[in-house]
Amino acid sequence: MDQPGSVHQIASVLFPAYTVEDGNVHLAGCQLEDRLFVRLDVSHAGQPLTVYVDGDGRPVDSQTIESLGMSEIADLKRPPQPYREKVDRLVEAAISLTVERSPDGLPGEVLGTMAIWCKFVEGKLRFEVGKNSADLPFSGWARTLQPPPFVCPYTGESTSHLAATDDGRIVAADQIAACQETGRRLLNDDLATCSVTGRRALLELMDKCPVCGELVLKREMVECQACRQRVSPATLRTGQCAGCRKLLPVSKADPRMALLLDEHPPLDGWRNWKISETAAVYILTAAAWLKRLLLVVDKKSLELKYVATGNRLFSGWKEVEPSSYDYVLKR
Repeated sequence: MDQPGSVHQIASVLFPAYTVEDGNVHLAGCQLEDRLFVRLDVSHAGQPLTVYVDGDGRPVDSQTIESLGMSEIADLKRPPQPYREKVDRLVEAAISLTVERSPDGLPGEVLGTMAIWCKFVEGKLRFEVGKNSADLPFSGWARTLQPPPFVCPYTGESTSHLAATDDGRIVAADQIAACQETGRRLLNDDLATCSVTGRRALLELMDKCPVCGELVLKREMVECQACRQRVSPATLRTGQCAGCRKLLPVSKADPRMALLLDEHPPLDGWRNWKISETAAVYILTAAAWLKRLLLVVDKKSLELKYVATGNRLFSGWKEVEPSSYDYVLKR
């Protein structure tokens, strides 16, 4: 029966299937084991019947018989001494099986028995790139062994083409991309697209615009002249972000205002409130006589992130230092 009988032959089946960029593949363990089958040929009323059983005495299906080439082997008249008792037991199991399959339920005439050893292989492939490695277990019948696909542990993609990222992860090669800011080769999932420049870059080089919610390269973010938040330039008009341009009148009965006034009671003296909100903050303005007030408030904590004052007769805002908040908020 034609089947690989050495580790070298197993390697020759597996290795050509893989491409490892700037690296190699080798066996990190490989064991070949002979597993016993028995074939029994009998005759029932002149009709031939052949059955196969495995090492546990269970019947073997036709697909396994064909794939392992069991029907193509030569007869072994007497099995080696260490296996004779086991072969005898399996022959008895095979005879019982022929009785079950015979039309009359009676044992037939034994024409021949055959002990068959098929090689089963188990091992591990190791892919190495520099000092980094990844292992891939394999197992199966030596005669039908096929190279298993490498399943990328980071993306779940099955592949036979591997490469290493610059941080040492061995992954599917087609999932690697270069950061257009740093040149580092990393997984696609480690990168994001800047909504302003369209460049693919590391997530750590990005900020989420607090107004539009889109990812933007930090170096591309600009400061709103009113609320002083760093925002995407796409949301700016005449120096102000969309949040500052879209302020709408709001009453103190509004639930958002009720929470704000409860957290910062001195604000109750201000009137003519207007509000807009982004994903993270409220932007508010208020007025009292000639004074104007601008607030940027964290939506979750209601912390004052930025406070500025102005004059109703002039445009522009002047930032207030945190140490002066209490004084300014009282008008």
